[in-house]
Amino acid sequence: MEQQNFDFSRIISIIRKNYLVFLVVAVVAAVLATIFSGPTFLKPRFKSVAVVYPINIKPYSDESETEQLLQMFQASSIRDSIIDKFNLYERYEIEEGSPSSKYYMQLEYLDRVVSSKTSYESVHLEVFDENPEIAKQMADEILIQLNKKFRNFYHQRGRDRSDAFQTSMDFQLAIIDTLQQKIQKLAAEKNLVQYESQTRELVRGYIDAYAAGPNSERTKELRSWLNDLQESGSNFQALQNISNVAAEQYGEIAFKFLEYRAIGYEKVSYIDVVISPDVPDKKSWPIRWLILVLSVAVGTLVTLIVLAAAKKY
Repeated sequence: MEQQNFDFSRIISIIRKNYLVFLVVAVVAAVLATIFSGPTFLKPRFKSVAVVYPINIKPYSDESETEQLLQMFQASSIRDSIIDKFNLYERYEIEEGSPSSKYYMQLEYLDRVVSSKTSYESVHLEVFDENPEIAKQMADEILIQLNKKFRNFYHQRGRDRSDAFQTSMDFQLAIIDTLQQKIQKLAAEKNLVQYESQTRELVRGYIDAYAAGPNSERTKELRSWLNDLQESGSNFQALQNISNVAAEQYGEIAFKFLEYRAIGYEKVSYIDVVISPDVPDKKSWPIRWLILVLSVAVGTLVTLIVLAAAKKY
């Protein structure tokens, strides 16, 4: 405790003995901070803000809709389209095609275009630029490109899936056609239309004929028809059952086909803009008063350390 009191007293003593030095350093630091934080050295940047919610987005993998939206904000295709449209290489004074030019452009872009997830499951977009109009235009274009990115993603996915189901439908339809051909052929050869009703009528006729004369030609003829019907009718009925199942499966596949085809061609928005970008009327960077305070504080602290070290030695 005594050592702490001694050190504190020593600091007070140094300040009292050298207050003019501290005053000069503080004034010089303030002046330099004012000069170097001015627009000549640090061009002021303006910030345009947007807040968007995901809509019509289906969960993919373990990501939520908001996480998908945030991932799309960081898509390289969106970044490249913004770089090209606003000629950012020239705007940020980066020589395009030079070694590491893409690397420096990405760093500059990430510094000026910031997207983050909010606690309300929305995405907060901030775009910085020296020109407030450009900041607003870039934010608008990012939202347009974002919507296009989602639309292209879902369109491609829907069309790929619908093409796959179209192939399944064609295959299923070929099966149904083959079954129907066999059913029609068997029906024509055996005079089959409705197996159950025909069997019922034939059995009734056979019973009547048998009652009239068990050994009559009519009874024998009906018995032959009945045996033939039993043999071919079971195949006929089995083919009809398989055809009915195949038709049900075709209907299910067709439903999926239409569902994904709708996704492949639908024109909907995938973002709900809660706060639209606007033209900022006040710069957001640099914060000159903060730079001034930090400069004075750092200058004063360094002076104190130097004087304390000089007194010690």
